Amino acid sequence: MLGAIIGDIIGSVYEFKDKRQKDFHLFTPRSRFTDDTVMTLAVTKWLTEDKEYSEDGLVLRMQNLGRRYPCVGYGGGFRRWLYDQQPKPYNSYGNGSAMRVSPVAFYAQSLDETLRLATISAKVTHNHPEGIKGAKAIAAATYLARTGATKAEIKAYVEENYKYNLNLQLEHVRATVYNAVNCQKTVPAAIWAFLEGENFEDVIRIAVSLGGDSDTIAAMAGSIAQAFYGLPQNLASYCYALLTPYLRTILNKFEESIGVLTPDPFDIERFIKAQNDDNTYQQALKEILRGHKTSHWIWYIFPQLKGLGHSTYSQYYGLADTDEARTFLAKPCLNERLREITNALLIHKDRNIERLMGGSIDALKLKSSMTLFDVISPNDIFSKVLDVFYDGKKDRNTLQIISKTFKGHTSNN
Repeated sequence: MLGAIIGDIIGSVYEFKDKRQKDFHLFTPRSRFTDDTVMTLAVTKWLTEDKEYSEDGLVLRMQNLGRRYPCVGYGGGFRRWLYDQQPKPYNSYGNGSAMRVSPVAFYAQSLDETLRLATISAKVTHNHPEGIKGAKAIAAATYLARTGATKAEIKAYVEENYKYNLNLQLEHVRATVYNAVNCQKTVPAAIWAFLEGENFEDVIRIAVSLGGDSDTIAAMAGSIAQAFYGLPQNLASYCYALLTPYLRTILNKFEESIGVLTPDPFDIERFIKAQNDDNTYQQALKEILRGHKTSHWIWYIFPQLKGLGHSTYSQYYGLADTDEARTFLAKPCLNERLREITNALLIHKDRNIERLMGGSIDALKLKSSMTLFDVISPNDIFSKVLDVFYDGKKDRNTLQIISKTFKGHTSNN
């Protein structure tokens, strides 16, 4: 079900922007999770915690989680439902029922159970027949993909049971989904994108290129594509890191409950690979020992928080929050190297930090990195660097991002 979240995050930047091409940046500094992700995780929380699968249990979790993340793009009718003291279904056939249903397909043990749970997940809000139908179609397609069905078999099942026309041309699909937010138009478009795609990333690119409600279409297509193709590590880890710690906890508990083990969800191995390539870490250490940084390695030797820079490197190697920073330090190799090269800095106590780091920009990045690691490991070697080179002053922007995270939000919310 992380496939739906990936689709949501990638599509978030392009919603109703009508890209109309597959060649676009998968992630930008504005990429974020939306209501699609929050409500998908509310469904996972329901499946994990409420073994009676009650409607009241689902409503409670949707309202609690939705209110915890109030500014992620809810529609007007759903927002009113979210804060209603006695919430009732409001006969909606919007695609909200289908965009949040994917956990059902990964949790259920049969197609019948998938359809039963999908119906419950939809009708607490979207009790219009088309709203329920859309949720069941996405859930069924995802379950069939997960259990080994071919694309031809999935297509035939959807056409026979839900009467969606999947024999369409690209321009017709784009014209159909323009400004559409209902199940009738966006659900078949999402399934069509899956059928047309050659791999997971291609499915997401096709879904976003259709235009319209791109984050929701990509979320629906992404859930089926995950079940069929699996997930690329780079996309999964990037989007996992964009979730808040609380949302990650919900996802982790759900995946544990269905027997899915992700040993390195942050992909911390990317730092080890970068440091080992061309013996980069040893080169960085030599430069610091000599007292002058001359080559380019700051991002993966002294990582800082994501969002402090806008380059490709700063986005890829940026740490999401203190959770990912702790995971970085928990890797013995990275912990040992970070402490070794930090100790090497302190050899040059009388040297100007900007000259030592080869310029003011990397001196600022070092300050950000030391501030981050000082927060998670106070009174350690990192605070010594701040004392010696920065008069004990910490990076304000880093502290502000951390403060927002502690409140249960990210800088993207």
